[in-house]
Amino acid sequence: MRQCSTCSQLQDDLAHLRAVSEERARQDHSQCVAMYQQMQQLAQLNSSLANACHRRRTSIDESLSDSGGDTERARKKAVAEDGETQLQRLHAIIIQQAKELETLRRQQRGATADGCMRRPVAVQLTDNQVEEDESTQALLSASPSDLDASDDDEEDEDVSIQREGGRQARRHASHLRKLPLTSLHAQLKGKELQVRRLQQLVAKLTTRFEQLVDRKRVMTQSYQQTAKTQQVQLKKYLAHIQQQTMEKQALERQVRDLNQYVVVLEERVVSGTRWAKSTA
Repeated sequence: MRQCSTCSQLQDDLAHLRAVSEERARQDHSQCVAMYQQMQQLAQLNSSLANACHRRRTSIDESLSDSGGDTERARKKAVAEDGETQLQRLHAIIIQQAKELETLRRQQRGATADGCMRRPVAVQLTDNQVEEDESTQALLSASPSDLDASDDDEEDEDVSIQREGGRQARRHASHLRKLPLTSLHAQLKGKELQVRRLQQLVAKLTTRFEQLVDRKRVMTQSYQQTAKTQQVQLKKYLAHIQQQTMEKQALERQVRDLNQYVVVLEERVVSGTRWAKSTA
């Protein structure tokens, strides 16, 4: 009876161990699925950011490749090359304006030290710079929807988009002519800060994605190690149960042998008693 209670307890422990192992496996699977979904969302967000940054760079090339006719293609190619030249000129103008701003600041500090406070002068763009800025802004001020519309083969729609972009560029250039150098410098700084924030966001998302990948790998290794440990323990329990079963069978055989021996002894005692009574 003692061995039977031990076997029952071992079977209960084995059933509990199996239930706990299945529950742990379900939890690990749910966590892995959730982490995989989060990584997919992060990958999609990263891909959308990369596509948004790449779309502005490739819009002119796509419009050139999708437009029909050698003359139109050559004209748009010349416009694209001229746009790149104007971008370089605009960059040079911005650098020159930054130098002029620094010169004005030094003059203002010198005048303050001399006791004569001067009012800041708003530096205007020259005529050549205004013309360059107008032609440059004709390429820069177009919205992403206008750039994406150039994928169509209809030339009339392309011409209307270019005209609308030119009008927007002229309005923007006129607005820039009325702004002082400090405002232009502030706008440039704002764009630089925006680009820097986007770069930091991409870096954070990349770091987070790498952390999630590392965490998933660690969890996978831990799950595999736990599964191996549970398998080893399960084998030990099964071996112990098999041993207890063999011992139980041996004890049952001994009990049967003892019962047979008791029956034989009872028969001998009964026969001896009968023989004693008959001789008396």
